[in-house]
Amino acid sequence: MPWTIDDLYALTNAQEEWVVEKEGECLAIANDEGIEAFLYAGDTQIIVESLLFPQSAVVDTHILNELVLKTHQLVPLSTVGISQIAGENYYVAFGALSSDSQEDTLLEEISALFSNVPEFIELYEEHLKTENVA
Repeated sequence: MPWTIDDLYALTNAQEEWVVEKEGECLAIANDEGIEAFLYAGDTQIIVESLLFPQSAVVDTHILNELVLKTHQLVPLSTVGISQIAGENYYVAFGALSSDSQEDTLLEEISALFSNVPEFIELYEEHLKTENVA
């Protein structure tokens, strides 16, 4: 049976190290390191996504895009894409699962994303304009 947003809220909100808020038909989940992820549940899949950096922060998008295509598989259970948010493109890390996934699988995917975001940023930070590097 596919997950509802209320079911997903109950599952993720039970994790002590996460702060979870409903935002319409998605969940905003923050871990204890301040990394945020957004979870969307559809009829057939669940997407969990975290912003990495705006495309405008990249020195040369063609070079970075080629690097992403060659390296994103080095980081387990997550990949990198580009999403448009409020008219601006952002590089995002995300994972996709079946809407029939079990609780443990969902929690593992979210935890993996939280672990992978800093790895992706470190992997690609040399391609960011210096004012955008933390």
